[in-house]
Amino acid sequence: MLGPRWRKLWIASLALAALCGFAYGWRERFENPPFVITTKSEEPLETKLLRKGRYDEAAKAVLDSIKDEKKDFRRYQTVAVVYAARAMKDPPNREKWLGQAAFYLEKSVSLAPEDGVNSMGAAFGMDRLGDISGQGCPYYEKARQLAEDALSHLKSDSISAGDEKWPTQPLRDDIGKLVGRLQGKIAARCAGKP
Repeated sequence: MLGPRWRKLWIASLALAALCGFAYGWRERFENPPFVITTKSEEPLETKLLRKGRYDEAAKAVLDSIKDEKKDFRRYQTVAVVYAARAMKDPPNREKWLGQAAFYLEKSVSLAPEDGVNSMGAAFGMDRLGDISGQGCPYYEKARQLAEDALSHLKSDSISAGDEKWPTQPLRDDIGKLVGRLQGKIAARCAGKP
């Protein structure tokens, strides 16, 4: 065991190390503050308008926010969501609003035909439109085409998003499940229909 002198030296060195560690940590705290979200993010205008049932204004707000179609092409999918929500709330005009939603999904894809993630989002959107519609077969067919197109663009092992790389296999798995569901819907609901 340690003698009394060594024990005092050991305790003193341990206390000194703790004090130095505390001082170092305190200094680093100011240089590298902990990640804390302190600001509340503002809800987008289109969401506020959509929640109030002001669909035309919500669609216009999204369309007005598009500065460069080649960069903001995904915003057209947001417009499609507005029209799909309107279709749900307006059964007499449902097919009209679903047609508008489909138009904006297709526009999004046409502006970035090589973007597999965009095509995937449009495929899921078209599938949802088919579920809402009383005449879902054309939407299911278009969703299947978009999903297969998305798969053809996600051949590499990863995609870049900003500074990070993300594996594509989970996306391919999700798209594969969607294609399976769509084939089932087409077989069950669309057999013999144009």
